[in-house]
Amino acid sequence: MTSLGKLLRGSCAIATSGALILSSFPALAQDQQPPATQIAPPAAVQQPPQPAAQQLGQGELGKLLAPIALYPDDLVAQILTASTYPIEVVEASRWASAHPNVHGDALQDAMQQQPWDPSVKGLTAVPQVLAMMNDKLDWTQQLGEAFLAQPDDVSNAIQQLRSKAQANGNLQSSDKIRVSTIAASEPPPPPSGPPPVGVDAALLPPPPPPEYIAIEPVDPSVYYVPIYDPYVVYGPWLWPAYAPFYWYPPGYVFGAAVIGFSVGFFVGSALWCHYNWGWHGGGWGGPVTINVNHYNQFNRTNFVAERNGLSNWHFDAAHRGTVGFKNATLRQQFGGSTNLQRSQGTFQSSLQGAQGQFRGNQSFTHGATGALNANANTNVQNRQKQNQSVNRNLSANRNANFNRNAGGGNPNRGGNFMRNAGLSQGGSGGGGGKSGHGHH
Repeated sequence: MTSLGKLLRGSCAIATSGALILSSFPALAQDQQPPATQIAPPAAVQQPPQPAAQQLGQGELGKLLAPIALYPDDLVAQILTASTYPIEVVEASRWASAHPNVHGDALQDAMQQQPWDPSVKGLTAVPQVLAMMNDKLDWTQQLGEAFLAQPDDVSNAIQQLRSKAQANGNLQSSDKIRVSTIAASEPPPPPSGPPPVGVDAALLPPPPPPEYIAIEPVDPSVYYVPIYDPYVVYGPWLWPAYAPFYWYPPGYVFGAAVIGFSVGFFVGSALWCHYNWGWHGGGWGGPVTINVNHYNQFNRTNFVAERNGLSNWHFDAAHRGTVGFKNATLRQQFGGSTNLQRSQGTFQSSLQGAQGQFRGNQSFTHGATGALNANANTNVQNRQKQNQSVNRNLSANRNANFNRNAGGGNPNRGGNFMRNAGLSQGGSGGGGGKSGHGHH
């Protein structure tokens, strides 16, 4: 994720699509033809130009962002950055479920021992969010690609959704969140009018907002994660072909409020991503920046800010593991999965430690299907033959973490899993007490 925390580069083998691909060398022919009879090599075949990657329109972006658009700004920013590393999100979610009572300084201590990207480490302070990202793994992967490929469109889509919720009277300040507006740094372009005849409006990019709606926690050190039904909070859904999901933690007690909350999570400096509304980046920084003071506190580093206490966020391909990109532009920018390698021992040990949990399961998470699950499960199966070559010193600590998972190691979504992640049994739609991740 951030170039500040690159870890464990280089490997002697690459895990791609769940199989260990060993480099091969062309065998030398034993009987070469004499020069007079050698066949001239065929002319190089010109490859057809690759089609440009299709940009996601406001319908698809709305579907991806509706479940989190009403979260506090910096939590949204950290979810977006962490979603670019889906395998590490899975690992962190398993760890959080196995360590529900680790928080504060002890959580910081524990995270220094993990090889994940810092944005993923920070989300362990909000296990409810990690549980959703793990449970909706396909969505996590799609969200991360959308953020990398279209950061400005993602920001505009979030603002479009917030504006709808506010227009329907469902987004306002409370004792847990503070809602405000920020003037745009430059006037937005004039409205484009209705789409041309025959053009699906859902495929058009989301327009830039006239002003930005900001959401912050009332107490910056305690975050309450909103829980809401997208079909209710945003009013009539304009894109029926792009239906968002409605996720809530098991055991959540519904109240009368359209936007409810479960428990509060003490985050301290764990959420160090910062959303700068109106900052358009292009490149791979975009509107999300790093609060360097928080970053240094949680990760125990000493990096110097680039400007005003902030630094640009950059994607770190080394932490993506073997998960390739579906987006052609991202594949071209960062290479295929064979170029996204991490150290063999590190990546294999992350799955080796979880082997006891995943054995017999058909997917990483309940309800998540697709290439990511296929890659992960194939890795789990093939690891039985690869364990001889794994550096066991690299995996010892993580094996212990995964093996201590409560409940016998079933990571699939369920009430026991979420309760072990530190969720309150009595959270109500109108609020709730602070979680096991409370003040220390």
